[in-house]
Amino acid sequence: MSVIKIIPLPPDAPPFLQPDVDVSGIKRKYLDVPYAETDNPNQTMDIFLPEEGDGPFPVLIQFHGGAFIGGHKRDSQCIYLINGLLRGYAVVNVNYRLIGEVIFPYPVYDVKAAVRFLRANAQKYCLDPAKFAVSGDSAGAYFASILATSAGVEALEDRSMGASDCDSSVQAMIGMFGLYDIILASQFTEDAPPMPSGVKIANFADLFAGVNCREAKGIASMVSPISYVSKNCPPVLIQAGMEDEVVPYQSSVEFVNRVNAACGDGRATLESIPGGKHGDPAYESEQLEESRFAFLDRVLK
Repeated sequence: MSVIKIIPLPPDAPPFLQPDVDVSGIKRKYLDVPYAETDNPNQTMDIFLPEEGDGPFPVLIQFHGGAFIGGHKRDSQCIYLINGLLRGYAVVNVNYRLIGEVIFPYPVYDVKAAVRFLRANAQKYCLDPAKFAVSGDSAGAYFASILATSAGVEALEDRSMGASDCDSSVQAMIGMFGLYDIILASQFTEDAPPMPSGVKIANFADLFAGVNCREAKGIASMVSPISYVSKNCPPVLIQAGMEDEVVPYQSSVEFVNRVNAACGDGRATLESIPGGKHGDPAYESEQLEESRFAFLDRVLK
């Protein structure tokens, strides 16, 4: 299998833009698969299969970050692509609608429709419908966590998007430098000083929720994955930098504590990175990647 190649950004690329990856070296793939009954490119996914074997393969479903306003399924955030395939997982990268097109709950409708689509078409794509794990970084971790916590919450499903008879439950969840409590994230961003470049980060929690989350806490709680934690949560692994300047580290702590309180100690694990910043290179370390796959192997295999 060829290693995926990073496509360099042009010199005039805007700040925070992630480079794309070239996936032409991956042999078994289905690109730009629509998961809803629309022609919107933001409602598509890429499905990659290991080179060997007929499956059904356990599935790792990845959601990109980008503060709900940017990123896409084939940028360099698809960190599991090669190593997931080499370890016997099907890897699925999902696009969802972004701020500027829609706000909550529509992107949540998207990711739940994507999971339903995969379950409905599991045989076609050689997937094991009983072994779905979701993962994401930053805003992507938000979507992974709301899938993990809100199975069966019909208010967050739009079944008219397709595969209405299937469920959107998942069997494992990994989150990296994510936001799990929208109210806490809103306050953290509001209080955060400008970045070293002098740029003040937009309050993406408020933009996504469509309200001032510090004031409209009832609505904001409906947006927050932590609000839906129940005894039915699947196993969870959270990795978080203790000096994250974009999303609150405390959100990760509280999310893990809430899951363990509801499900029993050990259902959720927090791996803290001392001094770790948002998107810190430590997340790409062999140690943390091994930890993620050890978790997936234990839960799904």
